[in-house]
Parts: sequence; C-alpha cells; structure tokens
Amino acid sequence: MPLVTSLDILPQAHAGGYAVGAFNCVNIEFARAVVGAAEELGQPVIVALTAGAANYAGWDALPAAVLGMAREARVPVCLHLDHGTSLAEVERALQAGFSSVMIDASALPLEENIRLTRAAAELAHAAGVGLEGELGRIGGKEDGIEAQSRLTDPQDVGRFVEESGVDFLAAAFGSVHQMAAREAVLDLGLVAQVDALAGRPLVLHGGSGVPFETVRGVIERGVAKVNIGTELQRCFCAALRQTLASRPDESDARKLLRPSIAAVQALVRERIALFSGAARGVPAASGSPA
Repeated sequence: MPLVTSLDILPQAHAGGYAVGAFNCVNIEFARAVVGAAEELGQPVIVALTAGAANYAGWDALPAAVLGMAREARVPVCLHLDHGTSLAEVERALQAGFSSVMIDASALPLEENIRLTRAAAELAHAAGVGLEGELGRIGGKEDGIEAQSRLTDPQDVGRFVEESGVDFLAAAFGSVHQMAAREAVLDLGLVAQVDALAGRPLVLHGGSGVPFETVRGVIERGVAKVNIGTELQRCFCAALRQTLASRPDESDARKLLRPSIAAVQALVRERIALFSGAARGVPAASGSPA
C-alpha cells in the first residue's frame, strides 16, 4: 500500500471519534513491530521518528527502511517527523520522504511560535503533507530536551491555528514526556474547549503516562493522534535483558532481537486497539479503516 500522509488519516479519525497511534521508533526493529501490529488489526498507523532517532540510525537509511515497509504494508502507514525544532530539520525530513512533519516552537513566545510554525507549514504544504504545531508546553524530557509544563491557553488557540496554518494541534493538557508511571492527570474540560476553538484534529503527546480511561476521554473530546514512545523503549529493553540472561551463549543478533520485536508488537497492538475503539468492542466500521 502506498505511503499516506497525516492529511489522509487524521481528519477522518477526528470526524469518526477515534485516534491513530503515532509510535516513536529508533531503529528498524521498532518500525517492524509497529507496522506488524497495525497489519494484524487492519488499522492505519504512524511511524514517528525524532531528529535524534534519525541522527542515530541515519536520515536517509531509517526513513528509507520505513518507506519500504509502507510500500509492502497491507494498511495505511504514515512516516512522521516528531518534534522538529528547526526549518532545517523539517526540510531534511521532507527531502527524506516523510509524509508528515511537526515543528515544535512551543518554547518561543507566541509571536515567534506562530512565525516559525507558519514557515514550516508553507514547506509542508508545498510538499503535499500536513504540519503539526505545538501550543502550550508539554513537560518532561523528549529527545534530550527538558521542558516545564505549561497548559495551553484557550485564548491563544484561535489566533495560533489561523495565523500559523497548522493542520494538527499538539496542545498541553497535563501529559508529560517520558513518564514511566501511568499517573498523568489531564484537564478533560480543556481538551474539549481547545477542540471547539481549534476546529482541527488534536494531538496528545506523552501518551505512555496517561491512564487508559483518560486516553479514551481525550479521544472522545477531539484527540485524533496519540503519541507513544517511552513504553516502547522500556518494553524493548526489558525483553532484551531477559533474552540475554536466558541465552548467554547466543551470538546471532537476530535471534536475540526477535523476542523484543514480538514484545513491542504485542504492546502496539494493544494500544492501537485502545485508540481505534476495538478495545471497547467498537467495530472498525465506526470510522476507522478496516
């Protein structure tokens, strides 16, 4: 199936009352697990790469591998740049074939955030892909960058989306990046308020630390994309440690990595079911592609 853009899948999710999972991958093994889980459930999926992941695995090599998986996949696959911090990173991602990009200028004053986001939107739209921008400040640590939480101010939403040209809005509702425990407390009323003001799909970052009931609550209120990263890292490494301990003499890296791929695939399958409504017995025909 051809690679799809976020414009192809997120507006449909927003209208249908479900969300698409965006799973942060750092290597081919993660991407294989993510795409494999989506195929098992017949659901669209977003493979997300940060600049840090691209620097680690190669700006050309890792995206090329994901693009190859997308071409062979039986479900829609989108390749997304997560938390791009500069126009140079956005341009590099677009040149590498990403079908969705994010610019995170949330650390800047509102005027500068709008200006940089607008410039990124022009680049993305010229390439035919959607742009995600961030308003407010999602706390925690992402790709080595630490930030203090600052909830999205509803008074800024209308102006930001109109003047920046964003297609999708990452807003701060109380979630935290790299939160190990599922203890984040989100402002569901703020989610509904921002959704009404933005008039476009919302994005939840820091999904690993959000209780499942709350995840369902934000999806019901307008979130159409849920980002998961920390859970995948912890799952992969825990499985790898167990494998190494149980097979101390194994020297075939493929055999050592397979249990970790399987563990991540099982986790992603559960999260996709949660986001799509399948975990609640909602049929795929409710709006998500089967």
